[in-house]
Amino acid sequence: MTKRAVLLAILCALLIAAIPTLAQEPLVSLGSSEELGSYLVGPNGMTLYSLTPDEIGESVCYDQCATAWPPLTVASADELSAAEGIPGTLGTTERTDGTLQVTYNGIPLYYWFRDAAVGDTTGHRVNNVWWIVPPATVYTQRVPDLGTILVGPTGLSLYLFTRDTAGDGLSTCYDNCAVAWPPLLVDSAESIVPGVNLPGELSTIERTDGTLQVAYNGWPLYYWKDDVAVGDALGEGANSVWYTISPETVAVASSEALGDYLVATNGMTLYLFTNDAAGVSNCSGGCAENWPPYTLAEGERLASSPNAAGELTTFAREDGSMQVAYNGVPLYFWKDDAVPGDTTGHEVGGVWFIVEP
Repeated sequence: MTKRAVLLAILCALLIAAIPTLAQEPLVSLGSSEELGSYLVGPNGMTLYSLTPDEIGESVCYDQCATAWPPLTVASADELSAAEGIPGTLGTTERTDGTLQVTYNGIPLYYWFRDAAVGDTTGHRVNNVWWIVPPATVYTQRVPDLGTILVGPTGLSLYLFTRDTAGDGLSTCYDNCAVAWPPLLVDSAESIVPGVNLPGELSTIERTDGTLQVAYNGWPLYYWKDDVAVGDALGEGANSVWYTISPETVAVASSEALGDYLVATNGMTLYLFTNDAAGVSNCSGGCAENWPPYTLAEGERLASSPNAAGELTTFAREDGSMQVAYNGVPLYFWKDDAVPGDTTGHEVGGVWFIVEP
């Protein structure tokens, strides 16, 4: 074989070897819909979901659950790749059968067996624990010891500074302070993508250097320099002026027919039962199946909406779960409400009503 033929053979081999790499699609990309905006999809284009009870980097979905919600798995971490425009980090968690499930900022990812075609999002809101996963600017994450808190696009914890004043559009953290507590910045207010189940208002304030800092209910948001991994919240309570932020436990919605009423973090309408007493639920058994009490997991913190001035408390039910009360009134959902905005439980039996703020 001539020297030229050898060179041509080598070149052809290199080109052939490069073709799979050039053609390879990212493992995780973005899909979108008019209703839900952008969300993560797998290599087959099918919608990916998260499960509320999962901990950071740990799946609780096995057996029948995993049949209905197949995890997105890879043979090795070398297969991890994300499309442009997706912030944060892909990782893996080992399942009990030894397979590697893909995670996004620590969130295990799943498909839904009833999605039949690209663009289907029928798993969103199933049992109010399954959700699409948007590439959010600010979303909620459950972290050890602190419960559910706000985190930034890479999953790192966000903080407020009590020396700032909510609503005045000003940050008081500059120079060395801003080195230790970097502000969460965006290019424009229009680029902010809120996470699912994040009540409250996201906005921007202009800093002295002209950059735009994200604010939640008027509070400018910051990171802490020593937080390096998803789940870190080492800045909590620093100097008694820096704190993580819990999302609103209750928020306020409104309709033309009913006016303002309370909703839970997931946007679903909350109800009161006139047969209850202050801090005491008289709805159990079959009643509680129809009217599930609004309960919080252990370690969750209460956070009021600026539009709901009443007092939030919790009390123990007979089964030990902690039910949320507003001004002492126990709060419930209604089984026939399917999506936010439904208020079909109002006036049922003449004893169930929406809760006015």
